[in-house]
Amino acid sequence: MGNPTVREPSLLVFTLSPAGECARRRLLPARLASLERSLHRRNLDAALEAGRANSCRLEVSSPAPLEASSDVRRVGQRGRSFGDRFRAAVRDAHGRAAGPLLVVGSDVPGLTRGHVAQALARLGDDRDRVVVGPSPDGGFYLLATHRSLDAELARVRWCASNTLRTLLAALRAAGLEVSLLEPLRDLDRTRDLIRWLAVDSAGSPLWRGWAALVRRLLAGLARPPAPRTVGCAVAVWAFAFAGRAPPR
Repeated sequence: MGNPTVREPSLLVFTLSPAGECARRRLLPARLASLERSLHRRNLDAALEAGRANSCRLEVSSPAPLEASSDVRRVGQRGRSFGDRFRAAVRDAHGRAAGPLLVVGSDVPGLTRGHVAQALARLGDDRDRVVVGPSPDGGFYLLATHRSLDAELARVRWCASNTLRTLLAALRAAGLEVSLLEPLRDLDRTRDLIRWLAVDSAGSPLWRGWAALVRRLLAGLARPPAPRTVGCAVAVWAFAFAGRAPPR
């Protein structure tokens, strides 16, 4: 591998692809599968646009090919576990470019260009600083760094309620300064989506129409069964709140 010469910031979206995210766990009933796919596609596009607005090189790390515009580079994933794949993605991205790297997921509808701009501003040129965007469920939605952090990421307990805590402990134990952004909710479970639809989606022009449509459809599905004239009930979909989502 040659010496990297590109020094502008890079934004790497770490994802399973929209189809892969749908297959990993279902957030909406099966009859709304097309809307769920559009949710993940919008999340991916919004993350890339946030990087594009901040003059970032754009990359997507996914296990399988996906549709992307010509300014986006798709790279594969290596490793058996989520942690192995994430570490390899960060390490490889630093090998391709010398500038700062921001890594985000594709399940955070609240992520905007402002979060990327703030992360870059806080990171600055300080190689001993790392910027982290925390999620309320104990994970994180953004990691900005000048380093590969390979040793530090190896100490993280991935896909757990204390993922963020173990990440911060590993970074601070290495003598790195950590700057935290505002928390943003990711969509791991149906209850996360319902809460986001009810509380956070109305303020975003990107999501307002989509969220209103989904709220209306879910309200119809959640109505109590209406008896038919022949005495049969009409089946409706009920929300099922599962535990923490499986590893990505």
